[in-house]
Amino acid sequence: MPDFNITDFHFLRPLWLLALIPLLLLVVFLRRMNHQHSGWQSVLPNHLYQHLVAHNGIKSSKPPLYLLTIAWVLASLALAGPTWQRLPQPVYQLNSGKVVVLDMSLSMRATDIKPNRLTRAKYKAIDLVKAIAEGETGLVAYAGDAFTISPLSSDGQNLTTLIPSLSPEIMPVAGSEPFLGLQSAIELLGNAGYQQGEIFWITDGIENSQVAEVSKLLADSPYRLSVLAVGTQDGAPIQLLNGDFLKDSSGAVVVPRLRASNLQTLARKGGGRYITMRSDDSDITYLKNQRVLQSEQEKEGQADEKFGDKWQEMGPYLLLLLVPLAAYGFRRGLIGIFLLFVLFPGYAPDASANWWDDMWQTKDQQGQLAFNQNNFNAATEHFNDPMWRGTAAYKAKDYATALDAFQHATGAQARYNEGNALAQLGEIEDAIKAYEEALAIDPNYQDALTNKTLLEKQEQENQNSGDQQDKSQQSEDQDKSEQDNEQNQSQDQQGDSQQQENQEPEQNQSTKK
Repeated sequence: MPDFNITDFHFLRPLWLLALIPLLLLVVFLRRMNHQHSGWQSVLPNHLYQHLVAHNGIKSSKPPLYLLTIAWVLASLALAGPTWQRLPQPVYQLNSGKVVVLDMSLSMRATDIKPNRLTRAKYKAIDLVKAIAEGETGLVAYAGDAFTISPLSSDGQNLTTLIPSLSPEIMPVAGSEPFLGLQSAIELLGNAGYQQGEIFWITDGIENSQVAEVSKLLADSPYRLSVLAVGTQDGAPIQLLNGDFLKDSSGAVVVPRLRASNLQTLARKGGGRYITMRSDDSDITYLKNQRVLQSEQEKEGQADEKFGDKWQEMGPYLLLLLVPLAAYGFRRGLIGIFLLFVLFPGYAPDASANWWDDMWQTKDQQGQLAFNQNNFNAATEHFNDPMWRGTAAYKAKDYATALDAFQHATGAQARYNEGNALAQLGEIEDAIKAYEEALAIDPNYQDALTNKTLLEKQEQENQNSGDQQDKSQQSEDQDKSEQDNEQNQSQDQQGDSQQQENQEPEQNQSTKK
């Protein structure tokens, strides 16, 4: 059980405490009934009645009144929902993107890693895309120039389909310019409106002369860079597709070697992690676990924002105290007490296949268990709390259900999450309104302000694009109109010429006559 904090103690449903009033009336009534059970009670004093009135040797089987009182009090307190522990409030971000940058220079065909660096790098890139599939991911490849293979998309399967087809031979410009590749990744994130994101760079190295230029690029970038290095320090020859080894201008075989120090320096400046390629998945796990874009200080400052008005109910624990009373209540003459405090709440749960779980866990607790097991569809069905139900549906990508759930919740975070769901459904204007409502409740809600700004920028870009298309269409219509006028004038002139030709024979015939 969570630690008890007396300052946070309260009842979720305090009106159930009014059920103690009927208990007091019932106790008074039963005591009066017991006092008036025999006519001698109104004549004899109580201290003499117990000794003078015989019960024919039969032991009384009347249930103790205090059992009813204890059971009733425990049931009332349990229904009132005592609590003192707050639960985390789920909040999800829209403003985080990722880009995988692949080195496609000829050095990637070095054979120091079997079968070669390129083949192993592509396998690792596929594993990495699958590991970071949540959210939007883009793909950039570079050699002598950089090219966007896939823009930011939530369809990770599309990226894994494109990666196997990449090779140095299909790159239009030979060479190795990592600056251009990383610059393209930064522009890809920036143009999509992301103010934070990650770049995963898979490469076999960078020249010493290129380190300073890339360092300056990373210093001016808001995105974090993590590096997966491919190759060994000893290196190996570069085997071309025809089986020959790549040679330099002097005829010597080129042997590229991995310069780990340069890549480690750039990863450190980029605020990310560096690791060399491993034979297992430990390298991918290492990079994936670093996907936290905030510093520890920022996390501590935002810790309170993760908690809302959802409290962990302690009432079910009080019901455990009723178990001994229930067992005692099955004795002859006491079963009525047991049925009284069991049926007292007046609640009959619906029969279902999960009746056993319902006996020991609330619907929200069952939903939390399914949520922790990443079974988001089942969690959506279990949760009664609208915020958690919406969160589970959001994770299951059922944005319509998530929207409906968030709309039944209150508070700034509910409006913020509602805006996220609307944005996923493409309802940009409604999403902006939801963010504005969140800001009206909490003007300091930075995430809502950030997402609102991003969507407004996106909407403005779409509007500008539409205006350009309209202008282009008007220009085309005007050109077409001018062409039609010229064609009509040409036809009119041609018609006049034909008319003159037709009239000339008539004039000649008239002259001959």
